[in-house]
Amino acid sequence: MDAPTSNSPDAGLVKKVEPAVRPVSAPPPIRLIALGATALAAAFLFRDALANLWRRWGEQQELSHSYFIPLISLYLIWINRETVKKSVGAPSFVGVAILLAALGLLLLGQLTSIFLLQHLGLVTAIGGLAAAFGGPSLLRTIAAPTAFLFFAVPPPYWLITVLSWKFQQMSSILGVAMIEAMGIPVHLSGNIIDLGDYKLQVAEACSGLRYLFPFLSLGVMAAYMYRGRFWQRLLIVAATVPITVLMNSLRIAATGAMVQAYGVEHAEGALHFFEGWVVFLFCLAALFAVIALLARLSSPRVNPIDALTTPDLPATAPSPKRAPQAAVIGASAACVVLALAASSVITTDALIMPERKDFDGVPAEFAAWEKTVRPIDPTVAEVLGADDSIVVDLTTPEGDRFNLYMAYLNAQRDGRSWHSPRQCIPGGGWKIARHDIVKTRSGDGGAFSYNRMIIENGDHRQLVYYWYDQRGRKIANEFVMKFWLIADAVTRKRSDGAMVRLITPIGDGMSVEDADAKLQGMVELVERFLPAYVPS
Repeated sequence: MDAPTSNSPDAGLVKKVEPAVRPVSAPPPIRLIALGATALAAAFLFRDALANLWRRWGEQQELSHSYFIPLISLYLIWINRETVKKSVGAPSFVGVAILLAALGLLLLGQLTSIFLLQHLGLVTAIGGLAAAFGGPSLLRTIAAPTAFLFFAVPPPYWLITVLSWKFQQMSSILGVAMIEAMGIPVHLSGNIIDLGDYKLQVAEACSGLRYLFPFLSLGVMAAYMYRGRFWQRLLIVAATVPITVLMNSLRIAATGAMVQAYGVEHAEGALHFFEGWVVFLFCLAALFAVIALLARLSSPRVNPIDALTTPDLPATAPSPKRAPQAAVIGASAACVVLALAASSVITTDALIMPERKDFDGVPAEFAAWEKTVRPIDPTVAEVLGADDSIVVDLTTPEGDRFNLYMAYLNAQRDGRSWHSPRQCIPGGGWKIARHDIVKTRSGDGGAFSYNRMIIENGDHRQLVYYWYDQRGRKIANEFVMKFWLIADAVTRKRSDGAMVRLITPIGDGMSVEDADAKLQGMVELVERFLPAYVPS
């Protein structure tokens, strides 16, 4: 049989059968591989900061909402993923610079044992990675969800303490005003509300901070979603603070009314009922009322529901300028490698803790005086976490009375810092009638700044001196003290220090000048033996 020729009608049907070949997938882009490796290395670098974040979110009720903040940021990016994809540009050295700053914050935080610096560095590193591997255009697009992560960074312990005392005072005053408006007899002494048969203590847990921090985060998100002018958005954010104080005061007033109407046994139940979600829902309702009012007053008038739009991220076109991809990736990797090397030799154990005498020996320094060592308030002791402390009442042979309080920390880190008398004095019913900062010279000729306060409680008055004795410096201002703490931790590898407080009563017929003269003599006496207990 003849083979078919090319002219045969079947010739075109004859084909060579090739074996089936599975398509080979393209290798993953080198940029994604480099990003993943750099991100994992950065996560390892920030492992202690991440662990500290997780612990504080779980331990502090006012921070428990922080678990949701990263999820909200990721959700904002996810619903705008198409916009995000279009904004991805070429790798940029701008991101490398941001990443370098973030790693600098990490190393500074490790040197000083201040986790706040490490937490700020962590969020900054996320922005740096986005800009390094996706260009400034990507960072501009995801700037809002990235910046929102800062609300998951716990404030310093000392700031929480200051805010707590302030909110306690404001809530107490406003709560008592509401109780009085209901015609209920009430008396306020510090943070204690006296209802006669029952006393309500506006404790630190009742300050309202557990509502403020999550409510402030939601207020910022609502302002971001609000379709209005910039000043209106600022007003929405600013409204979160007075709303929190108002609702917390309302909770206190409602508890007082329950006590008056139904008896003491209902107070605890009322307190628990108005805690948590109930007050928080009232706060949300009040915030929506503010948004509705702004929407109604807008021109043209807007429906309150329509005023809150879907949070669309801005579309940012990538820059046509391109940096060499290999150079940017290499620079990012070099930054991380150098940070890993530096971090390996920076540990909190490197802080120097000098030899010193324990405060147990302080009473013996006042040989002929009457001395009574008093226990420290457990609440203050827990907040301060001092390594050594003492409170002692002293009486001279002539009958002059003093109170001396000293607290020492081997290292000021992980929330252990000073509990300022300016914050705790009002809680005991005392009012600060006058506060000055006095600048003078110590016995050795060095600069000496101390706080001088006159406090009053009814007909009783006292004169108070206190200062922070920090590695040879006597400092009055808390912020100056924090600056030198960071500087000394870096340059001297020390963050130890003490707070010293002296009090004397201003008795009947005694002038303030007389009390000053007595405390000045007491300061000179304390200065003589203090270096043995607080090394310079």
